[in-house]
Amino acid sequence: MPRRQHPISVLFFIMKIVKDMIYPLAAFILSTTLREDVHPLWLWGGIALFSAVAIALGALSWLRYVYRLEPNAMHVEYGLIIRKKLSIPRDRVQSVDMSAGIVQRLFGVQKLVIETAGSRKPEVVLSAVSKAEADRIRTAMVKDASDAAVTGAGSGAHNDGQGPSGASAGSADGSAAARPLYQVPTGRILLYSATSGRIFLSLAIIAALYSQFDDWVRNLGLFDPDAWEAVMPSDARGWAWFAAAACAVIWLLGTAVITVKEYGFTIERQGGKLLIRRGLLERKQFSVALERIQAVQVTQNALRRMFGCASVNLVTFASIKNDGQIHSLLCPLVPVRDIPELLAAFVPEAVWPEDFERPGREALTGYIAFPLAVAAAAAVPGLIWIPGGYGWTALALPAAALLHGVLRFRHAGWRLSNDGIIVRSGGFGVQVAFIPRRRIQWLRTKVSPLQARRKLATLQVVTASSSYAAVWLIRHIPQAKAAELLARLRGRQPSPSLILSPVSANRTDSGRS
Repeated sequence: MPRRQHPISVLFFIMKIVKDMIYPLAAFILSTTLREDVHPLWLWGGIALFSAVAIALGALSWLRYVYRLEPNAMHVEYGLIIRKKLSIPRDRVQSVDMSAGIVQRLFGVQKLVIETAGSRKPEVVLSAVSKAEADRIRTAMVKDASDAAVTGAGSGAHNDGQGPSGASAGSADGSAAARPLYQVPTGRILLYSATSGRIFLSLAIIAALYSQFDDWVRNLGLFDPDAWEAVMPSDARGWAWFAAAACAVIWLLGTAVITVKEYGFTIERQGGKLLIRRGLLERKQFSVALERIQAVQVTQNALRRMFGCASVNLVTFASIKNDGQIHSLLCPLVPVRDIPELLAAFVPEAVWPEDFERPGREALTGYIAFPLAVAAAAAVPGLIWIPGGYGWTALALPAAALLHGVLRFRHAGWRLSNDGIIVRSGGFGVQVAFIPRRRIQWLRTKVSPLQARRKLATLQVVTASSSYAAVWLIRHIPQAKAAELLARLRGRQPSPSLILSPVSANRTDSGRS
């Protein structure tokens, strides 16, 4: 029997229509307000007419959007003028994700998104269905139907966040089946939010825009310029305090926003899928098939290294985006000592190595020469033009470049196994990538003229991802070692005759299974 969404979904249909028509509406409002001979009733009458049309179309869209479930498929019909019919076979469904924003939670409903293989956008988006209906749809459309028993947006047992634990659930024969479950403690979510690089990016963007802010507000005429000048700092010390206060406020707001977004972050493994739940105001649930994970990357920025913690991200081959970005966060923050256990529970292919092979001392020049030369050239104008005898401060730029190059050399490493390769890199931060051999799309070795003098090479490993090729580099390693890694990752024995020439590239495609 065909079904419709919860009546509150009319609101979401209206919002979609308004979003699609926002540019014509904005053009109408601007053209009306800028003309002095137009009566204000035209403006308000136009807005009222637009609102009435949007409400009517939203209600009609809700009435015309119906779906029905069959044992192995879901059928959807929608459209006002042109009637569209969509059939989704159960075997083609990649994921069924659920979320609950503020509006959905007020009415006790859920948003449900169904993604199929090969699509570039969600095939089905149900803005508001009941919790029981969302579970029913997921049970019918997910290949492993037994996984649907615990798919509530906030359901499931939780542990203390110190390591993966088994959560019991009844199976068909009455026995308990263990499912790895991990919840990130709230304190660690706060630390993740406070050390997020996105906050510092926001500070840089705001600082870049501030120079234009004064002109904008003056042109708008929203306040008295003299009053604005009176409240702003008048000396360098005042500006320093003002900048520090502004940075603190932005940092606190950014921390709060990220904390609300990632609050209650929980990972659960159900068969061949990972179920990820997060969010305070908007509770979201994502499912990631293990077969779509191309690589796993552990990342530490400079601040998180001080606390001995790291973030774990997934490189996935997905078709659609959630909230404008592909959901790739496996764990916001976890102590480094707990990473091997976390990976073993949720991504068994990624095995934490005991140690790494490292490039020799002959590679040090390659890591520091180019960035040091660029930084030194950039520091010359500062040495000449910085006034007050402070030109020497420009030397901090090449000093930082030198330190960064040395750290990149110290962190560079790799570990090869029968199942794939693990690559470590980074400067002030550190990244460790686990790349299964069967996920490698292609390999390439490169030799620059400077590397040729020292018989070094760079190995490039590329996997597929959702919107771009994920690339990892092992720089400035001996040519013989690069040839050996290339051959072994191709599943062959290394050939002694495989010697690279300067500025050469040897690219090998490796199909992804």
